[in-house]
Order: sequence, then C-alpha cells, then structure tokens
Amino acid sequence: MVFPSEKKFLINGEPTFTGLDAGMFQDTNTRIKIDLSGKWLAKVENKWIEIQVPSAYDFTGDVTFRKNFNLSDSILNNMTLFLVSYGINYECEIFINGQFLSSHIGGYTSFVVKIPDRMLNFGDNVIEIRVSNKLNSRTTIPLRHQVWAWRNYGGIFRDIYILATPKVWIDDAKVKYTFGSNYAVLNGEIELYVSSVEISRIFRDKNFELKLQIFERENNTFVAETAPVKFFIDDSRSQKINLPFTIYNPKMWSPESPSLYILKLILTNLGNVVDEFIILTGFRDVKILNGDIYLNGKRFIFKGISRHEDHPKYGNSLTYEEMEKDIVLIKNLGANAIRLGHYPAHPYVLNLCDRYGLFVLEEIPVWNVPADILTEERYISLAKDYVYEMINRDKNHPSVFAWGIGNEFDSAEPIARRYVEELRKFIRAIDDRPVYYVSRMIKNDVCADLVDIACVNVYIDDLRKFSENISFWKSKYKNKPVVISEYGKAVQLGNRNGYSDPLSYESQAKYILERYRLIQEFDLDGSFVWIFADWKGERPVLTLPNSDRYLYTMGLVSYDRSEKRPAYEVLKALYTEGKIPALPIGDYSEPIPTVYTIIGIILLLSLSYIYYSYRWFRENLNRALFKPYNFFADVRDQYLISSGQTTILSLILSSTFGIFIAGVLNRLKQNEYLDYILTHFIFVDQLKVKLISIIWDPLYSSIFFSILSFVSILFIALLIQFFSTFVKVKVYPSHSYSVAVWSFLPLIFLIPIDMILYRVINGFGSGLVIVLIGVFVCLISFVRLVKGIAIIYEVKQLRVGVVSVALILVVLGFILLYYNYKFSSFAYLKFFLNILNSTK
Repeated sequence: MVFPSEKKFLINGEPTFTGLDAGMFQDTNTRIKIDLSGKWLAKVENKWIEIQVPSAYDFTGDVTFRKNFNLSDSILNNMTLFLVSYGINYECEIFINGQFLSSHIGGYTSFVVKIPDRMLNFGDNVIEIRVSNKLNSRTTIPLRHQVWAWRNYGGIFRDIYILATPKVWIDDAKVKYTFGSNYAVLNGEIELYVSSVEISRIFRDKNFELKLQIFERENNTFVAETAPVKFFIDDSRSQKINLPFTIYNPKMWSPESPSLYILKLILTNLGNVVDEFIILTGFRDVKILNGDIYLNGKRFIFKGISRHEDHPKYGNSLTYEEMEKDIVLIKNLGANAIRLGHYPAHPYVLNLCDRYGLFVLEEIPVWNVPADILTEERYISLAKDYVYEMINRDKNHPSVFAWGIGNEFDSAEPIARRYVEELRKFIRAIDDRPVYYVSRMIKNDVCADLVDIACVNVYIDDLRKFSENISFWKSKYKNKPVVISEYGKAVQLGNRNGYSDPLSYESQAKYILERYRLIQEFDLDGSFVWIFADWKGERPVLTLPNSDRYLYTMGLVSYDRSEKRPAYEVLKALYTEGKIPALPIGDYSEPIPTVYTIIGIILLLSLSYIYYSYRWFRENLNRALFKPYNFFADVRDQYLISSGQTTILSLILSSTFGIFIAGVLNRLKQNEYLDYILTHFIFVDQLKVKLISIIWDPLYSSIFFSILSFVSILFIALLIQFFSTFVKVKVYPSHSYSVAVWSFLPLIFLIPIDMILYRVINGFGSGLVIVLIGVFVCLISFVRLVKGIAIIYEVKQLRVGVVSVALILVVLGFILLYYNYKFSSFAYLKFFLNILNSTK
C-alpha cells in the first residue's frame, strides 16, 4: 500500500491472537481484551489517511496514529484497564482523550501501561499515538544502522490492545524451580504480585485467597493443586506473595520433547473467583560444567540458525501464520535452537519456540556500537531498560536459553568491560539464565571472560584461516562453552553456476558444509548459521550484484520463503545426519574486465604518439616533469603553452586517474571493509545506490570517474584564478588552467598500474597498498601545484604551501567535525581499526 510522497505502509491488520497460545496474557474468564487492531487514521505529511494496524511503515519519519474505541459502563466501573503494546518502533508518545498517558523508547520490547480512570469516558474514547522511527549515531538503541543491519521499519507493527482486569488482579508472576535427584521431584515457587486500586466500595472483606492449579498442556491432564494462601490487601496496594508447589516425576522440556504445563493462579474473595492468571511454561535443567552445556543431565550442542523478522509483504509486521511458517521450516531443518538476531521478537515467536521445541538466544539490539558510545552513562541506562523489558516479558518461557547484551560491539577496547560488567550484574539480579554477547573481535576481544558463553561471529572465506581462528578462540576460552554464533555466505539471486562461482547457491551450501564439519571436529558447543531468510537492509549494499541494492541475500530460503536454496537441504542433512546432496562444481572463472587494460593501452599509445610526433609537446612535457620551476616560470612569463596541448594532457591525466579510481573500486567491490567505509561517509542512500551501480559497471565507472577527474582539474583552475585576486600580479585564466593541468603530470605514471591493477589487487590489504601509491603520486602533484601557484603569483612557495594546507585542513576539519557530530565518526574510526585487527 502506497500513500502520499511514496510513504509505504506494509499491512498486517490481523486481530490479536487469543486463547492459551496468546503472545502475552493468556485469556481467562476474568479478563477482557479490547482489541485495537484494524482501522486507524494515520497523519503522514499533514494528511490523514486510513490504514490497518498492525502495520509497518517503510520510511523514516514521524507518524501520528489515531483510533476511536468504546468502553461500556460495566467495564469502566468494575475493571482496571491497561494499554498493552507488543511493539512500536522506535519511540512513541501516547495520549488518551487528549491527555498524555505515557511514552516509550525501544521498538522491539513490549510494554504495559495502566490507564487512569480519570482519562476514560463512558462510551466513545480516542487514543492517539505519535511515533518516530528516527535513529541517531549516539543515543539510540540500535544506533543509526550501518550496512548489513536490518530494516528500520516504523509504526505500530505488532499487536496492541486494552487489557481489562478486575480491580484486584494478579499483576506479575515469575516461576522458579529446582530438581531433586534424577529429576523425580520438582520443587517450585511462583513469585507474584497482587495489586489493587480503590476497592472499598467493591469488596467489603479485603481478605483474599490465592491458589495454584497445574495441568499438562498436551492433554489438559490435572497434575496438582496447592493449598490456598490467605492474605490481606488494602486500597491501592501491591502485595508480594511466594507460592510454593511440587510436581512429582515432571515431564522435562527439551527440543526433542517440548513438554509444557499450564499454571493457573486463582484469586478468590469469600469463595468467589476474582481473577485468574495463566502461565504457560515448561521445566528443564540447564547447567554449564567444565566448559560444556548440559540439558537435563545430558550434554547439549546447539544446531542453530538465526532469524530476522522481515517479509516482503508485511515488513517486520508478520502475521501469526507467517511466524508459524518460519518456525515450522526451521524445525523441519533439524535445528534445535534459534537466535533472534538482533532484537526481541514478537512474543508469539517465543510461544511457538516453547511448543515446537527450539531453544532461543534472545538479545537486545546493541549492534555495531563503538566503545566510546557503549560506555556512556545514558547508553548503559537505555540498555538496562531494554534488558529489563525483554526479561520481564519472556522470563517464564522454557525456550529462552540465555540473554544477550549485544552483537558485534567494540569488545576490543578495555573500557567496554564496564558495559559488559554492568549489564551482566543487572541481569543476574533479575534472572539466573546465562548471559552472553556476540563478538567479532576474535584476536583482540577483552570482554568475553565476563560472560557465560563465548560467542563469536566468524566470516572468513579461507577455510584454513577459518580453522585457525576458531582454534584460537577455543583455546582462549577453554573453560567456557564456545559457540560460533554467525557464519554464512551471501549469494547472487538466481545464481546456480556451481560452487566454483563464489556467489552461487551451491557455493553457499559448500561454505556451510565445510565449516560445520570443522566446527564438529573442534567439538565446539554449537553454531548458528546466518541466516534463515533473506532480509531488507536499511542501507544499500555494495558487495552483492542484485538489482535490489537493499536486499541482503544470505538466507537459506528466499525473502518470501518460496525458495529453499541448496544450503537449506545441506544444513538439514547435517543437522539430521542424513545424506548430503551432491553439489555441482560448475565451470567458473573469475571475469577480469578488459576495459582497464584496453583504455590503459589506448592512453599509453596516445601519449606516446603525441610525445614523439609533436616536438613542442615533448619539450613541454620534459620541462614540466624534470624542470618544473622553469616550466611554470615560462607559464608566468606568457611563454606560449598551447591550450590544445594542455587540454589533451588534461584528458589523458583525467582518464588515467579516473580509471585508477574505477579499477580499485571495482576490484574491491565485494570487500566488506570498503562497503563499511562508504556506508558511513555516504549518508544519502540514493547517492550510494547510484555509486554502487557505477562501480559494478567497469566501462561506465571509467567514464564517470574520468569526467569527475576532469571537472576536478577545472575546479582547481577556478580556485587558482579566484585566489589570484588577492595577489598583486595579473594572472590570466590560461595561466591557472595550465598550472592546474601540468602540475598533475606525474599521474601518467599510473597508466601501467591501471593496466594491471585488477590482477595485483587480491584483497583489502593489497588494495590499500595500490591506493597509497595513488595517494603518493597525488602528493607529488600537490607539491608541484604549490610550486606552480607560487611562481605565477610571484610569492614565496612556503607561503602558498602553508595557506593551501591550512585551507585544506580547515575544509577537512569542518567536514570531519560535521561527520563526528552527526555520525560519531571518530568513535567509529577506532572501532573500524579494531575490526581490521580482529582476525589472526
């Protein structure tokens, strides 16, 4: 659905799921859900339009949502009302009948807000939610996305409803338990709160009773019932109650046998049921001993896969049907675990993982954060809020194995230990599950000793280096479970050329096959393949030759889930110990563009022809190259320098440098580090999309960068002419033009490099060497330019040099300060250098 100015909404619109499998607050006879899904009004660019909620808007900006809802007299008089939101991205302000109710920050956690009676009317009411999905580079979680991040959809993208409870209600409950020997006895306790409002007019007796009934989920078999606990609660109070219980011979939850129990809390007053609260949970025993993970007394190894919440039709506002389809496909893969990268999923996904039997690694979206930002007080506070809401919502799910405090932040800096220590301590006070974060700093990580599981992402194409790096990581953390939390490979859509083609589907399958076998050989505690399905990114990606620059194609299945790639079948065979499908090798050889060699030869022949055919050009070139002072003095003295010669040279130099730039960028187009740099500095995504298209086309990029180089020379000539107004001598435009062109004569030495650079660059390191050669030639040309300007201005060369360098530094300084203010560039630079040094 498209609205004004191409403001796209991806519509779900489904009603909230009810019953025992509801994402939050299982339905009971004492509670009512007033569903707010369906038609809303949305204000976009000062225009009100009608949309469906839940939905995700696919642009960055502010949207105001408004809906009318009706409350009966009986509900308003006899019940307490709460607004329940499963997810609004990124931040929102909520108003009811024009009165401010609450605000919330964090798009992927659910929240509950009590609605005061004074805000509500009998009959018609209006709820208004003002939403913004704007992220920045310093104070939001997540930070402004870099390349390979997920799409930053906005809006009320998950369920929203009003929950009506009795005036005395069970407010929150947490299940804790231990086992006797051989798991024959489960000794449990529910820690819960009962809350009230002004209840004197409703309850003449404020003594209440609370009991627990336990049933097996599978067939609703009655298991046990506790004796009632009596307590007194007054008006507007919250009473903490601990309710012990025992289950004999409990059925243990595991991925192979996901047995669940219904824990029904019943609150009564004078024998009448006041409130019922249901917890759907399971019981399992997870221990970490001697660096291994044990589930119910047996060693457990993760066979995992990661998942983003994204779909071409719904964005991140997936329907219940689509969520279940994903989980079924993952379970059929033979997986026993899922990593919800990199944010808490829809609460229904956790319910599905409980029922189907998938362990969950759940984490907050602290992703790609430099250490300087990570350790700021405000950022740590935001992270704690995020963690608290995640744990508070999902604490009773047996599928949740561990809580994650971030992914690929700068764990190479010692100051990052503060963040890890504070978040670990904070979680320990709330829940006893393991704590982890995901590192990519294999060689230089300094924080993983603080958490319970040493998780690391390994993206290394060379199999030997992959092996060396996971061996290093395992030896570094001998006494912890070691998990490869991400490994995978991107593909080109439709590429079935065999695994000899590095962008083919078969290459992805072979990549996973070889690395999984290595992981088994090292006897690690498991791994998670990245990723289940393709997803849309927030920033255009350079490294993939797909028509949609925002589509990240690393999935085992396609974006719309209609295609299972060979990697899916291979991983299924590995996880289920089945027969590995045959993978064709194909007939592939790396295409080497001939355009650079051809143009280089043309430039070399053209230069040679002109040099040997025209004496005046030859003499000028020799003088400019070897006696620049004399040459520029001749320019100053109006010695005849043909404008035709100068223009021809300008075209040769521009083409030489343009091909150099085009060749380097094209050769490194699939390098993640180059993509990372471009993403950070090209903040207008449409500009990067255009640049990507240029880089991938050798001929087009050669022409484009040649023209850009020619324009740059003309711009330099204009600057020389402009600043000549501040000196005493008369400088003609022809002088400025000649100095600008002939100063860059050393660029001709790049012609041979242009012809071979595609063969000599084989990675980011060699590419950096070639770039440094180009920079060196440019510096020589700059020195010549300063000399030429000084001569035609008739001022000292030192003065021109100082002024030129000062101007360049001022301009660069303003640019860097702007980028640092807007995008925290200095912090990201340090982070980037640590990434470069992260592997052995």
